[in-house]
Amino acid sequence: MQYKLPEETIMLQDTVKRFVDNELIPLETQLPERPNSYELPQDLYLELTGKVHEMGLTARETPEDAGGAGLGPLDNCIVTEQVHRSTAGCSVFSASFASMLYELGTEEQKNKYMVPSVKGEFHGSSAFSEPVAGGDMAGIQTTIEEKDGGWVINGNKCWIFKANTARFILVLTRLKGTQRHEGMQWVIVDADAPGFKVGREQKMIHGQSTYELFFDNCWVDNKQLLGKPGEAWSSGTDYLFSGRIQIAARAMGIADRCLEMAIDYSKIRHTFGKPLSSRQAIQWMIADSAIELHTCRLMVYDAALRAQEGEKVFIQTAMAKIYATEMVAKIVDRAMQIHGAAGLSDETILERCYRDIRPMRIYEGTSEAMRSMIAKDLLRS
Repeated sequence: MQYKLPEETIMLQDTVKRFVDNELIPLETQLPERPNSYELPQDLYLELTGKVHEMGLTARETPEDAGGAGLGPLDNCIVTEQVHRSTAGCSVFSASFASMLYELGTEEQKNKYMVPSVKGEFHGSSAFSEPVAGGDMAGIQTTIEEKDGGWVINGNKCWIFKANTARFILVLTRLKGTQRHEGMQWVIVDADAPGFKVGREQKMIHGQSTYELFFDNCWVDNKQLLGKPGEAWSSGTDYLFSGRIQIAARAMGIADRCLEMAIDYSKIRHTFGKPLSSRQAIQWMIADSAIELHTCRLMVYDAALRAQEGEKVFIQTAMAKIYATEMVAKIVDRAMQIHGAAGLSDETILERCYRDIRPMRIYEGTSEAMRSMIAKDLLRS
């Protein structure tokens, strides 16, 4: 583990932190209504994404030769952590899915979907969750079958972010007749593909809406298959595991901000003639939060650095996701306790953070599924 971050990573961290402090955090109180983290007014969204582009952080995971920032897992983790110190405007740094297109796509697919996505002309979405298959990607039931000179997709997906505005969807399917890890296939489905429909909106407690997707004999031609037929398991799991590092980084950003708020408030809030910061109970809450956040950073940065160096980090990312998402719940809860009634109201961002963090222990693999994965790996011998 490289406990001291590289100098260029520290410079990136400082740059993004200044942007968040100057551009995003002020939005939490300046807008008439506190903005949804993912749905800013269009004019403001375009202004901020323009600034992100000037910083060179558009499509940050995508290699530079494809127009992206070319950040590795560690640097990308650092950016995500800083961005999520604010509850406003996180969407201006959202993923473009360009990295998967870069890795698996043909030149035609890259020019049609990746290049415009990197330029910000439109965005895509990814769909693997189903009513009976979330973190268990091998359990998906949506099928793809060769037919009529192309391929036909049948099934449905759920909990899909940004599906209502996506120009295309990266859909994880399985070749009809296969089971579990065999025969899995990524396919690019255009929003106007025949037989494809975006279903009902599924509201989430953190404010970011998701959607159901339906595929009823949805026909696509051969050019829409992403990667080699039936070999999506490795690329799909790599995508999911990298997402777990990002969730852990988001949790650290929220925890960092809430701990900062708890410290500041404890100094100015007086009870019975003394500041809260003088109370041992409050001091211990703050100390425990700082210890847990520091421990989490070491664990998450270690997993990200190992991934950056090419290691398979399935177990490390599972550990990081568990620890980070459970750590942030404790830190936000303590911050709310220190703020008292103010922490429960919309006068601070704490109530929003409380809602934002709860889904983290569920999506991209539940804490229970992560623990099972870790235990099975340890007991395998």
